[in-house]
Amino acid sequence: MDIPNKTRYSSRRHRHNKSFTTLIYRFLIPQCLLITMKPGPRKKPFNLLAWFSILSFVCIALISIVSSLLLARFLTHNMLQRDAVITKEFADGLIGATDASLYFEGTQTQETKASFEDLFKRIALMPDVVRVNIYDKQGTVLWSDDSRFIDHNFMPNEELIRALAGSIAISSGTSGKPLKGEHVFDKQVPFFVETYIPIWNKNRDKVFGAFEVYKEPISLFNAIKKGEQLIWTTAVLGGLFLYVSLFWIVKRATLLIRQQQGQLIESETMVAIGEMSSAVAHGIRNPLATIRSSAELSLEGEPSPLFRNAAQDIIVEVDRLSGWIKELLAYAKVSGETLSLIQMNNLLRSALGGFELRLNKCEVKVHFDLEEPMPKIKADEISMRHIFISLISNAIEAMPQGGELLISNHFIKNENLLIIKIKDTGKGIPKNQIDKVFKPFYTTKRAGVGVGLSLVRRIIGRYNGTIQLDSQENQGTTVSIRIPISK
Repeated sequence: MDIPNKTRYSSRRHRHNKSFTTLIYRFLIPQCLLITMKPGPRKKPFNLLAWFSILSFVCIALISIVSSLLLARFLTHNMLQRDAVITKEFADGLIGATDASLYFEGTQTQETKASFEDLFKRIALMPDVVRVNIYDKQGTVLWSDDSRFIDHNFMPNEELIRALAGSIAISSGTSGKPLKGEHVFDKQVPFFVETYIPIWNKNRDKVFGAFEVYKEPISLFNAIKKGEQLIWTTAVLGGLFLYVSLFWIVKRATLLIRQQQGQLIESETMVAIGEMSSAVAHGIRNPLATIRSSAELSLEGEPSPLFRNAAQDIIVEVDRLSGWIKELLAYAKVSGETLSLIQMNNLLRSALGGFELRLNKCEVKVHFDLEEPMPKIKADEISMRHIFISLISNAIEAMPQGGELLISNHFIKNENLLIIKIKDTGKGIPKNQIDKVFKPFYTTKRAGVGVGLSLVRRIIGRYNGTIQLDSQENQGTTVSIRIPISK
């Protein structure tokens, strides 16, 4: 039987409308959203964590090194200064009331001179002392326990000049690195300290000369080394602790910033989707309702089989387009919930009840493994029902040639956690697509806009829950939902 021209024209227009509408939902809407949210010329994003890792390490290392050097120098100087003060006090106690002017001005007797020099010989017998020299105001050695240095002048000598000016001066070194002419030792000295101490008159208002004490203070040297090691160890450990602590804080802050950026982008996406969905809904719903009503009216009476099939195709496609519009509106809004205590087992059975025809048509067998009794969960029933309807629908679509659908739950009492699993034996999802299925507008179906699983994850996230998808090609997919139950 030939199809009337009007019928053929309607069929062609139907196919044209179907292709055009599919083009709108599959291409134009995502592209419009991308254009709406597309920024200007993209610049390479600032990597906060990488820059902080480098700069903070350099800064902390520099601060640790500089502070350690300063502390070690301060420690060494103060310990040597303290040793010099002890030597000075010992010398002052020996000299006592002796008139030093007689010795330095050359008016003393031989007996007085020998007596004065005997005092410094006692200093030379002090522990760790290597040599003692006595200088006049011009820097000439008047006496030394080593006769090779007598009558020698080793000026300029910065420390000696300071001592002749009335201050204690200290210098240190090793015999392997002589810095002055008088640094002559008969044996290898790993560490020596030279202390220059002024010699005052009785009234302590005039300096006649100075005496120099060379020491090899091994115990003092070891104490300084231990102190320096302690300073460096503390600086290194303290710097590492500070670096690790700051790195952890900045890493957490970076993750939080990225999360907030994602939420901001998602919010902007929702605004764009909401505005576009409202426009699409108002612009398409009324024509779709008219088309559907006309198709239903054309089925009244006794139309030809081809005409009946064409009208039924129109009704199916209109219903599918209406479903897309509802899905977009639901994804854009997801707000305004009404919380109530929900018995999850009843909700699961109720959600499955709307799929009887599809289950029979696809020859899918359903198995329940639900624990009883199951604690109630406080949530929005409409939103929770949408979760299960969407997941069950996906599972059935994955088994067009038949299969098995298993719905189970389990309550972990000590964690107060509810686990719900929906498992199918369908075609599964390729590994390279598993990470993409929760992204908005990503879909592998011939029909759909790709917001179903994204909406499911958003709803579950509002209850502090998580969703996990495990799948293998040709072996099926398992969706696990974990929702904490508040006490």
